[in-house]
Formats: sequence, C-alpha cells, structure tokens
Amino acid sequence: MDIIFNTKTGAKQLYETIFSNQVQIKGVPYSIISNKGKKFLLSEETDKTIPITRDYNDFKTVGQYIIADYDEQEPFVSGGTDKNGIPLPPKIRKIKTHFVVLANDESFKTILDRGFDKYLPLYQTEEQQEDDGIVKMVSVKLEDFNKKPNFDYIVLSQGNNHKLYNAKMVLVKGFVLANADDEKLKAFAEKLIKVNFSTKANREGGFVSVPPMIDPSMGKVKNSYEESEEKKPFKPYLYIKKLESGNTIFALQETEQISKRIFEAKATSTVKLYEQGNEITIKIDGKEDSKFNYNPITGEIYLPKAYLEELGITLI
Repeated sequence: MDIIFNTKTGAKQLYETIFSNQVQIKGVPYSIISNKGKKFLLSEETDKTIPITRDYNDFKTVGQYIIADYDEQEPFVSGGTDKNGIPLPPKIRKIKTHFVVLANDESFKTILDRGFDKYLPLYQTEEQQEDDGIVKMVSVKLEDFNKKPNFDYIVLSQGNNHKLYNAKMVLVKGFVLANADDEKLKAFAEKLIKVNFSTKANREGGFVSVPPMIDPSMGKVKNSYEESEEKKPFKPYLYIKKLESGNTIFALQETEQISKRIFEAKATSTVKLYEQGNEITIKIDGKEDSKFNYNPITGEIYLPKAYLEELGITLI
C-alpha cells in the first residue's frame, strides 16, 4: 500500500497506488489515486476528491482548459470460422491514443473528446498604433501573474484535417490543409478571422509590455524598457542557496526585500530543487536518495518530522 501522511494532523491514508502531482486544477496539484477498483483525483492541499473514469496518461494545462490523452483498445471482432466451421482466432485489437479537452475546474468535465492529436493555441495581438505621446496606466492584479493566460483561439488537428475553436471551445470552422506547420496554421487562421495572431501569450514571464514614452528633453520617442522593467509586479519564487558554512537553505523570496527561510540542510546533504514536479531531492553519501514534495506557493514541505533529523534538515 502507498501512504499519504498529513504533516499537520499526523493522520495517514492508505491506498493501492498514489501518483503525486499529476495534474494542476486552478493551480492546485492533484494526485491520481487507485483504490478498490476505483480511480480519483485527490487534492494535495485539501481533502477534495474528483472521480475519473479513464486511465489518463498525461495532462497539459492550456489556458483555462486541460488537454489529456488516454489509450483505448479497439472493440472485439470475431475471427469467424474456417471452411470446416472451426473458430478462428480473433483479430489483434490495436491500442489507439485519444485526446480530450477537460474543464480546468473541480467539475473536470469533458469539453471535447477525440478527433485530434495536435493542438495550437493562438493569441490575438494588439494592432500597432502610432504613439500619441499620452502615457496610459494599466491596473494589473498580482495574482493574475500566477495564472496561465487563456488563448483566444485554438486549432485542433489530426493529419490534414483541422478545426478552429474560439476561447469558449465553440467550433468556428473546419478546414483541410496539407503539410501544415504552426506558421501555416497561424497564417490560415489570420486570413480566416482577419486578425493577427501569435503562438505565444501576450504576457510572458510575468510582465506586461509598456509602450514607448516621450523624452521631453530630446523631443523624440525613446523606448523606456529599462524604466518599465523596474516597475513590473514582483512575482514570489522559491530557491535553494548554499551558504559559506556549507549548509544549504530552501527559502521563499516573498518580496524584493523579504526572504523567508523554510529549512536549512547540513553540509553533508546535497539539496536539489525540481520546480516542474514541485520536488526536492536530498542526497547523502552512502545513503539512498530521498525525495519529497513541497507546496509551490508557500514552500511548505510535505515530509514527516521523523525524517528531518535523518536527512539533516532543520525547519526554520
């Protein structure tokens, strides 16, 4: 049995299999749990569960949706009989991979099933306007920088057949285009909708581009990227750092000035941070590597206290 420990209450739950941090729903990581013939998603922050009826292989967050894939075996077809009436072996049932669009919320409902094996999100770009010398202020919520921007349109493809959907996953038009790469699909969609598209979101890396400003002393337009970069909203992040003592800290940079240490590991422990899976690995010579997860927002580590001393970790 696999076991989940609640590091706050000390409670434990036993399941047949646990695959941690398999999908993030609205930024919350969920594990896939198998137990007594049933499968469901279990929140790694609360006790919320979401039933699932398929064995999904992989999940990709695409804006406000999740694109997943699953395998399905072809239906059984009898092999018939030979001329003497003796049953022949059935045909080999091939396994096909299908793709599905799911809602990125706790309903996890199916929006679109099958019919594609590739996808291309498209983001509408603003038209370039002549600068009028007026400074425009835009209010941006800091929490919005933790969200992936939703696409304006998306192309779902299978072979030479393509379908263009809008941001609400309503079909706009289906079309046939042979040997189409991303650029060809983008160009076709631009011609179809009569707007300019980019295959990358307008907001990349947590900042919004700022228009050029007038320099009164020079009397001409200059690009003030240097000034705007200082004004972009700060995005908290987690990091590890080796101290002069040889110890390693795991910390949360809450603001540009404030850093909160979460734990400190002895010099005999090598600490590795893997952001993609929200994992930390501890390596100690002569011992088996240890791995545990952490909360990607707060940095709280999911590790029973009994293991802290063995791994040379001190909570701060």
